[in-house]
Formats: sequence, C-alpha cells, structure tokens
Amino acid sequence: MSTVMLKMPRLGETMEEGTVSEWLVPEGQAFERGTPLVEFETDKTAVEFPALGSGRLVRTLVTQGDLVQVGDPIAEIDLMGGEDWVSGGQENQSAASDEPEDAGIEEATDAHKHAKPPMTSSGQEGRVRATPLARRAANRAGVSIETVPGTGRRGRVELSDVERSIAGSVVSALAAESWGSETGSPVLLVHGFAGDRQTFDQLGRALGRAQLSVRAIDLPSHGETEAEAQSFDDLVDALCGELNPSRPVALVGHSLGAAAAIAAAHRKGGVSSLTLIAPAGLGLHIDAEFVSGMARADSVGAVGHLLRRLSSRADAFSPALVTQIHAALSRGRLLRLADDICREGRQLVNVRSALASLANQIPVRILVGTEDRILNWRDTLDVSPAIALHVFPGAGHMPHWDAPAEAVAIIKKGVPDD
Repeated sequence: MSTVMLKMPRLGETMEEGTVSEWLVPEGQAFERGTPLVEFETDKTAVEFPALGSGRLVRTLVTQGDLVQVGDPIAEIDLMGGEDWVSGGQENQSAASDEPEDAGIEEATDAHKHAKPPMTSSGQEGRVRATPLARRAANRAGVSIETVPGTGRRGRVELSDVERSIAGSVVSALAAESWGSETGSPVLLVHGFAGDRQTFDQLGRALGRAQLSVRAIDLPSHGETEAEAQSFDDLVDALCGELNPSRPVALVGHSLGAAAAIAAAHRKGGVSSLTLIAPAGLGLHIDAEFVSGMARADSVGAVGHLLRRLSSRADAFSPALVTQIHAALSRGRLLRLADDICREGRQLVNVRSALASLANQIPVRILVGTEDRILNWRDTLDVSPAIALHVFPGAGHMPHWDAPAEAVAIIKKGVPDD
C-alpha cells in the first residue's frame, strides 16, 4: 500500500487557514480524480477541495470544526499504485481555480457525468451545510438557518438563499450551481434550449476565479429542475423568480435563455447589466430541425449529429456523454416548449422591442459567432445603437465554448462593481 500524507491546500491567494466543515468521502472509500474530498470554511465562504487524482481515503487526521493551517496534514491517502498527485507542491493547489480558462470543452461538459441530484442541506451529524456569510446573515435577521432551503452545491445554504428568505420571496424551485466568492458582484447564467447549467461550467469557473459571485440555473423542463415549461412564458416566469430588484445581478443568457433574460429583465427589473450570447427572439430564422430534433431525441446518433451544429468542439464529446444527454432529452420534456417557440421553420418569440428599451436603461452586450448554424447572427445588428456587439469570426452558436478566454474577458468587463 503506497500511503501518502495529504496536507491542507491553499484554496485562495490570501488563505492561511480554514475550518473543516465536512468530509465528503468516508474513510476507506476509493475516489476518482475530481471527487470532492473535504469542504473548508473561511471567514467569508465555503469551498470544496477535489481530488487531483485517484486513490482511497485511509484515515482523516482532522474532524469537523477543526481549524487547520495551510500545509498541516489532514488525511492519509492510499494511491493504490497510481500516480502520486499528493506529495508535490500541495501548498499551491487551489482546487478548480487553478484550471486554465481555455481548458478543453470536453472536460468542462463532462461535469454532466458527475452531477448530483439536489440534496437537503444537512451535513454530518445533522448540521446544516451553509456558508459563513449565510450563517451570519441569518443570525442578524433572526432567521433559523435550518428553515432555509439551500440551492448551492450539495444543498448548501448560501447568502442569496437567506436573502430570499428574509425578503419573503418564494424559494427557488430551480436547480442551480455556484462558483466564486459570495461577496463578489452577482452574476446569473441562463442556458439555452435543450441545455442546462452544466453548459456554463467552464464559463462559471472562470468568472468565479475573478471573485465574482456566479450562479447558473436549470430552467423548467431542463436539467435537474423538476418544474415543467409548456411555453416560453413559463421560462420567463421562472426567471423572474430569480431576480430581486434590491440586489441586481449581471444577467448572462444564451440563445433561448438570452431571450428569456431579456423578457424577464424588462418585466421584473433587478438586472444591473445584460450579456446576451447568440440570442434568440431577434429574427425569424432558426434551425427548426435542430429544435425539433433535440426535443424528440430519436436516437443517440441523431443527438450527436445535432450537437455538432452548436460548435465544432462538440466533436470532442465522449460517447458516454452524448448517451447521457440523449437519455435526458428522450423523456420528452421539451416537446411542447419546442412547439411554442418554433413553428413552420420560424421563430415565434420576439423580444426586439424589450431589448431596445433595456439598452436605454442598462449596459447591454451581445456576443455572436459568424458561423452560427442555429440562428442568423445578423439579426443582432439593427436592434439598438446603444448595444455593444462583439462578433467572433469562425465561432458557432456557442462563442463561449469556441473562444472561452475572449468571451470571459468581455463578460467580466460587463459586470458592474457590486
């Protein structure tokens, strides 16, 4: 048995210590690369440390509530004959935050394979999983943290959950994923038709590294959200429930999610800036075969062909990932929504006037690819001169996949300081 000592990693540039919140892998259990091993809390946030290789957790050396200094031993790991990812340079390990912004799209989207269903927020010994900021906000407001449903990773209660509870808002019914610092400027990511929050995994992590407070949701009839959408208006209603005029967000939407973002921002407010990636709802043209094909999901092969229309990088999707996407789509949850947004080869959604109005109120950016096979990118040219248009030569319907570093830089500039 090749046992090595795992030391407390530095999970942020200024981090010197952290409190053990919860071990996420029990002693004796084997794990793969990317499996979250332990969660730490600092004075501002909670962060998970994922395994940088495979192995088995032999023994934990610290327990829940222990204050641990960076570099202190925290566990014994059996490498099980594999590569030693533990011994070298642990003090500089920073979980997912060390990954390059232009990491391969297959690695980013393979998060589908590891996605877990929504969980309750109870951790070990019945302790509610919550970030320090959420606990402090709940204490100040006299709200019991146990009564606040968490929408964060693994059901963790986050500051936004407490704020929603204090404001008396309806608790979000949308599955979500968060990245970055809770104290950063808030950013909300909204995916497109037949997608889910995992399509923003790479973008979300990159924006999180910039210390923004990033949250991506699954719209109704998509991903792990149980609520169904029969129409475009159902998507807009659900998104309006995520907006709070007292805490405006930088809203980022892709494709149909961009159209929903426009409509929700126009109706509800609570948006500090609007970034639209390949937005729908600005013209008649649409690849109707893509919409109906993804809604029907006739076969794994058909879904694989359709995915390639989004981006050339879809060629890198593993067969297992395409099979999983097909399995989710074949449930038929998108059939009625598809009929509501596209008929006889034309878009039925029109948000041009709403977007023109918003462009006179808040900063608006549009990112489009010249090789978009789903929508006509030129539909974005004549909406309003107040809109900043960013054209990506050679990119398809997913500019944030095809040119991730450039897309991240533009989106970050569009996020106002909180």
